[in-house]
Parts: sequence; structure tokens; C-alpha cells
Amino acid sequence: MRKLLRSRRGSVAFATVVALVPLIGAIALGGEAGSWYVTKKHAQNAADAAAYSGGVQQACLNSPPCAVSNTVDYRAKQFAAQHSFCNGGDTTAYPGARCLGSLPSGTTQTVQIASLTSWPGASGTNFVQATVTQQQPTYLAKVLGISTVTIGATAVAAVQGLPKPPCALSLTSISFQGSPNINAPNCGMAANGTAGNALNFTGGGMTMNVGSLSSAGGCTGASQFCGPAYTYMPPVNNPFSVLDAVTLPTLSNCTGSNLVAYTAATPCKNNNVSLTGNTTINLTGGVYFISGTLTLKGTTAISGTALFILLPGASFDMKGTGTITIGGNPSVATSQLPSVLQPFAGLFANMSIYDQSNVAVTIGGNSNINLSGTMYLPNAAVTFQGNPTISLSGGGCGELIAKSIAFNGNATFDSTGCPTSTKLPSTQYVTLVQ
Repeated sequence: MRKLLRSRRGSVAFATVVALVPLIGAIALGGEAGSWYVTKKHAQNAADAAAYSGGVQQACLNSPPCAVSNTVDYRAKQFAAQHSFCNGGDTTAYPGARCLGSLPSGTTQTVQIASLTSWPGASGTNFVQATVTQQQPTYLAKVLGISTVTIGATAVAAVQGLPKPPCALSLTSISFQGSPNINAPNCGMAANGTAGNALNFTGGGMTMNVGSLSSAGGCTGASQFCGPAYTYMPPVNNPFSVLDAVTLPTLSNCTGSNLVAYTAATPCKNNNVSLTGNTTINLTGGVYFISGTLTLKGTTAISGTALFILLPGASFDMKGTGTITIGGNPSVATSQLPSVLQPFAGLFANMSIYDQSNVAVTIGGNSNINLSGTMYLPNAAVTFQGNPTISLSGGGCGELIAKSIAFNGNATFDSTGCPTSTKLPSTQYVTLVQ
């Protein structure tokens, strides 16, 4: 009996059992805290998605027409719901929502969306803040006096615009080859094409002084040109696109050998007009429909202000040293347009050419065609060479919108006269700032 009482066998096991009790509790509590961490990560993902999606919707609403008419609050909560976080009591059937029909007992969720006009350390005037929380009961943490825990996450998205609005917009791509000189400090160039080479630089002798350079796709070429470019951006809204669906009227041929402006008294088109001699024709604000080929022979020159509307298949043919130097009309009256175009008279202000055809156009160089003002050629490949200029006096600014734009050789694109606003809106993009 005495030996039994003095025996220490099992004492270590007893001490181990006693020590394991708090150790198991600590491990279990750590496991519960680990589940909180996982919920925190999910909440942050939901907040990020909500803020970013709300920001995208705000950017869309800032540049009408917006294809998605939902509110910022709706879009943000929709994407929070797709990440399994829904505001308590919100019965909206968000597409793709993954929220549970009923949360575990004692668990509640909140999703709060706020539109702000500023955020510390970030530039811009539109911000979307998303705050996601989940309150749930605790289990082992109750022994520490914690009965519930609130797990939350916040994200803030900033809606920002390009430094300068574009004055040249390609619906597909813009290419620079050789040694062109681009001088557009107050406006930018944008390509709406989504290809990896929507912006393409071939050669390194070019000079680029442009307010901003962006594309909905990528950029290929030297890093000093592609580096500053904004790539994979939302496409620039084209305010002239309403003209694409217009069916131009069928007009009779004008009489006479000179250009005839469209009016109610002369609703005609200039078909295959050939101008010869050594004369200068000064145009003073008319609208001229061109069909067939407008040919200039000898040293004939056309100058002044006018809007040339090229009917399908129309083109210019310069023979000898003939020239066309035209600026857009400061305004176009509805009486100068056929009825189908009268609703768009405002878009034709300061426009020098409107061409629906897919005939390629070369401006400058040996073409002897120099146009200033807005040039809208949505189906044509436009090539600049020589010394063309897009600019207007009197505070206006011309825009070039074409299917594709190429600057070749020593072409000069000079829009230094453009103010810091054009008819083309600045593309807006969204970044998370928190």
C-alpha cells in the first residue's frame, strides 16, 4: 500500500489532461476566429464588387445614352447579392443573386451604398462607397463574454475621366507610321477597337504631344508611346452615331456646271461635276450633296465654308494642282437640309464632311484636300499625310471620326487651336481607391 501511495505513475497523464482543456478551448476558439476571417474575405469581395459595379453604372449614367438604366444603388446591391450578401429585408430579385432564403438563427446582413463627391487622396467628383456587414452569434467566444460578432468590409470606387476629351476617334484602330507630328495638347485620340493593336506605332521618329491617348483594346509599338496610353478602356460614346442609320434621300441631279447648294428651291445633288480652269470657287456656308466624282482639273480651287455630304460611292479626284480647302459651317439651318436630316441639324454645325460610304479617303499630301472642322466618315479608312489641320477659329474645334485612322510618313496633325472641350465626351473609367 505504501508503495502504491508513493507511486507517481499517471501524474504526467493527469497534468496533460488538465493542460489540454484550455489548449483545446484555445484551438476551438482559433477555429471560430478562422471562420470569421473567411467571412471577412467574402465580405470584402462583395464590397469590392458592389463598389466597382456601382461606379461603372455611375460612369454609364454620366455619359448618356446609357444602355443600362438601373440606379447606382441597384447595380451595387446586385453584385453584392451575387457574392452572397443581401441587405436584410430587401426582397428585390437581383439577377444571379446567391443569398440564402433564410440566414442561420441570429445572423443578419446589411449592404449600404453611398454616392460621394470626394474621397481623401483621390481625384474625381463621383465616388461609390459600399459597406457590407454580417452580424452573427458566437459559440466558444461566449466564454470570453462575446455573444455576437459583427464582420464588415468597405470599398470605395472612383469614377475618373481621361485628362482630355478626344478630338480624333477611330471606330476600330489608329496607326502611326514613319515620322508623323501629332500636336494636340488640348484634346486626345481614342480608338474604340478591342484588338490588341487598336493603337499601333511603327517606327520611332514620331513626335507625340497629345492630351490623352486611349483605346478599348491594346497598344503595340515603342514603350515611350504605348506607356502613357490608357488601354482596355470603355469605348468613347459617339454622339454622331445616330447619323449611321439615316437613309440619305434620292435626289435629282443639279443643273449647271458649278456646285449647287441644297435648298428647298434646289433639292439636288452634284453628280460627276468636273471643274476646270484657273478659277477659285468661294463657298459661303452651303450644304452640298456630292455623288459620283467631284473632279478638279488645272489649278481650280474650292475654298470657304461648306458642308459636303457624300452620297454612297462619291469621291474626289484631283488632277493637276486643284485644291479643296474647306472649313465647316458655324451653324446649319434646317432649311439647308432634306427632311430626313433636319432633326440632326445641330450635329452638322462645324462639320465639313459627312460621308457614309466606305471609299478610302486621303487628306493632305498629294491629295490637295484640306478640311477643317468635324469630319464624320464612319465607314471609311482615313489616311493623313502631308500637313493637314483639324482646328477652327472662334473657339470651336473639329473632330475626326472615322472607321480607321492612319498617320503616315511626315503627316502633321495640328489641333493646337482646340479648346479643352469637344463634342466627343471623355471616356470614364473606374478604379478602387479603398
